[in-house]
Amino acid sequence: MKWCCLSLPALALLLSACATGSSEVIRFGNDGTLRAPTHVDAQKHCEQMDSTVRVVGKAPGEAGVLFRCN
Repeated sequence: MKWCCLSLPALALLLSACATGSSEVIRFGNDGTLRAPTHVDAQKHCEQMDSTVRVVGKAPGEAGVLFRCN
């Protein structure tokens, strides 16, 4: 019984973490294209690399923005 009561809050925390948005930038293709959730995230990523952002288009399924750092 105690195990069940302890695991329910942990399960709820795990599920809520999966439901939150990600600000992670991922490689989208072999040609240097990256995907970010928003244009702001893309701009921040490129600024960290001392370059400028060039938006290529929307990611499939409207799931972010495709971009390259120049």
